[in-house]
Amino acid sequence: MSKKGFFKKHFSKEALKLFFKKQWITIKNEFTSEPLPEFIKNNLYILLGAVVYALGCSFFLLPMNIISGGITSIAIIFSSIPGLDVLPVNTYIYILSWGFFIVGLFILGLKYSLKSLVFVLCYPLFISMFDALIDVCVIDGVKILDITTCFARDITLENGLIIESSESLKAIAYIISAVLGGLLIGSGVGLALLGGGSSGGTDVINVSMHKFFHVKIGTSSLCCDVVIIIGGFFANDMNLLASSVGVLGSILCSVMIDRVFMGFSQHYVALIVSNKWYDINKYINEEIERGTTLFRAEGGFSRVDTMVIEVCFDRREYTMIQNIIHRIDPHAFLTVLRAQEILGYGFSRSTPDVMDIPLPPDTTQRLLLKSRQKKDSDQRN
Repeated sequence: MSKKGFFKKHFSKEALKLFFKKQWITIKNEFTSEPLPEFIKNNLYILLGAVVYALGCSFFLLPMNIISGGITSIAIIFSSIPGLDVLPVNTYIYILSWGFFIVGLFILGLKYSLKSLVFVLCYPLFISMFDALIDVCVIDGVKILDITTCFARDITLENGLIIESSESLKAIAYIISAVLGGLLIGSGVGLALLGGGSSGGTDVINVSMHKFFHVKIGTSSLCCDVVIIIGGFFANDMNLLASSVGVLGSILCSVMIDRVFMGFSQHYVALIVSNKWYDINKYINEEIERGTTLFRAEGGFSRVDTMVIEVCFDRREYTMIQNIIHRIDPHAFLTVLRAQEILGYGFSRSTPDVMDIPLPPDTTQRLLLKSRQKKDSDQRN
């Protein structure tokens, strides 16, 4: 295709009109695809995530120059390079945040970028706000919110004993900063994901590698963090302690992302294989008042036809389920799985006034009564 044909195809009036129409539809769908209360709730999650993320960076990672991955660590590295150290870390955070946002906009498209827009807007602002807070909270000439002051001055105890500033105190400050910083940053990213957003930054690299080179996002993220931490080792004058605690912070960050995003589930799913499946199923339905699902199955080794009971329940019913099964059939085969989330009647929502599932009339009345009693109890509490 000639250069003239290329420009005619991609930059003609019709092509540009179609392009902007698609982008407008994307923006419209992003802001109207969910109810307003849900949209507000999700953006509050992302906003809270940005606050928590900025807390971890401003109060712990930035003061100690801890490199643990992400654009904050890249900003620390840039501000340590001779010739580039004329700009403060905060300025580099602004530049990198919006730089990665623009790169993501062109490479990954508008839909991905919109998910990180709230975080990219708020995170650098909160960094600047918390840094200003650290500077103004001064007592007797000491910045009381600056963690570096814990090893930069002598500490006098109540009995008059003086603990002099030392490398040991500095090491303790490094470890505390890495632990608390990693936990806060992981929580912030987890909250952003919980709201359906993204923290942006180096995620653009990871998602791009997955899109164009089919590299797993987890693998790409690990490689990216390793490169940043190695660069930080040289930027911190080969400070092994700072790099080591950076690895610790990165691990804790990953753990907290999973914990916050996936949650501490209290719901379980049990699969029960038993010759006395009818009695077990009846007891669960009538006494525990949990719905069940029955599967026809065949033993892979025995080739014997059997039934499998699937039941969902919460932590309070865990022991009861086990005891019932053991009492009815001590030889039953029981598998219990922890559920990430259960959506449905009795879990994420109460039983509706009008049932949309076929149940016997007496069972329906009992479930409705139980649901209304629970609703009244919740309102009183």
